[in-house]
Amino acid sequence: MHAQSTPARSADHCFGIIMHHRLAWWLVEFPDLDATPLRARKLSGRLTPALADWLRCETGDPRLGDDIAALNPDSRCWSGEFSYVPAAGAADLFDIDAHPWGSEASELETRLARAMIDATLHPIPSGFISIFGALPPENQPVLAIRLSGYTCSTFELMTVRYMPTYRPRSPWRDISGDAVGDSGSDILGWQLAADWIRPT
Repeated sequence: MHAQSTPARSADHCFGIIMHHRLAWWLVEFPDLDATPLRARKLSGRLTPALADWLRCETGDPRLGDDIAALNPDSRCWSGEFSYVPAAGAADLFDIDAHPWGSEASELETRLARAMIDATLHPIPSGFISIFGALPPENQPVLAIRLSGYTCSTFELMTVRYMPTYRPRSPWRDISGDAVGDSGSDILGWQLAADWIRPT
């Protein structure tokens, strides 16, 4: 999909994933396919007037709205190339201005995009290493941090192992060997804890 950028607002371009997560639409920028994401930008949920007008002409539906979901009505997460501009009246939000092409996001891209959004909303405390900066030694138990699913606590700590050879599609495993994602949010950071976590 393509539309001419709105002249009054300078557009930036990236490859990334649009995702609805934590009750909002986000654009997570990636340098390349299946790479480590660079940043997450919260979206206004709207298309620019130029892109919305182009989409109405392309679909032949003059009643089509200007919400992001109109770009891909059957999905709440997809990858592609995007142009975005600051939303009018909201300096910390962005509108989508162009979408030349899109495809289904991979499982890895989706997982990393979710984690980047969570880390943007709630930066991890000092002392933990971000998963976007480095990953722990394979199979070694470490102390990991992720968002809690409870209102009484922002973060949750757990002992995990990073096991990409054993489970490449879901490498973070708890002590019992189950996928961390089965019991809650994605891991955001970790730290070595050999003095605390000792084999029996």
